[in-house]
Amino acid sequence: MKRSFLGSTLVFSLMTSAVMAQTAPASAAPASAHGPLTLWELIMSAGWVMIPLLFISVLVLSLVFFYVLTLKDSAIVDEEIVHRIEPFFENDDLEGMARFLADRPQATARVLEHTLKFIRRNPDADAESIKAVAESEGTRIATQLNQRVLYVMDCGVLAPMLGLFGTVVGILRSFGSIAQEASPMRTMLLAGGVSQALVATAVGLVVGITAMGCYAYFRGRVQHLISLLEGSTTPLVQQLILLRKRRDK
Repeated sequence: MKRSFLGSTLVFSLMTSAVMAQTAPASAAPASAHGPLTLWELIMSAGWVMIPLLFISVLVLSLVFFYVLTLKDSAIVDEEIVHRIEPFFENDDLEGMARFLADRPQATARVLEHTLKFIRRNPDADAESIKAVAESEGTRIATQLNQRVLYVMDCGVLAPMLGLFGTVVGILRSFGSIAQEASPMRTMLLAGGVSQALVATAVGLVVGITAMGCYAYFRGRVQHLISLLEGSTTPLVQQLILLRKRRDK
């Protein structure tokens, strides 16, 4: 009797284990069927806010490429200009200097050309007036250089704000869906919706940090170019003033 009871208990345990082994994969199959989201799926889950963020990221890359090509020392002053302009000072040839500078795109040439036009239009101008004209043109060019790199900073400010806005919209949408859902899995739905909504903030921060890092670099580059402009134009303007004094004598 005792042996038969033990045998029946053993058989029941084995049957129970077999049933659990067969039902466990079936219940786990739905959870593993979807698997973890890929990076592309995670980014796309952020919603429509990814469109302006993508536009801003492309704009930042374009601006960085443009700055690398244009913010160079050769855009401010060229050694050829410095060497070829000396004979005009020695020969007292302001007209020839004006013709030589007319086709030069460098900032130093633009300042000298603007100053020469003022001297030719105002033969009686004194040294202080000539300096003021040269400084105003140099300030205008420096302002343009500073304004040019501010566009990257604007992108760096807007990107995190767009990401945060997309996250707020996504969280509101998740809460709205949960409020209409009668399923007991509300907590899991909320966690999934919030995690997907936070993707927008993460992408916005990545774009914003990258843009601000580029802005910090190019801001320093612009300050270097402004210093180079001041150092290259000051002695040339002084030579113009001295040349003007020699003419008056």
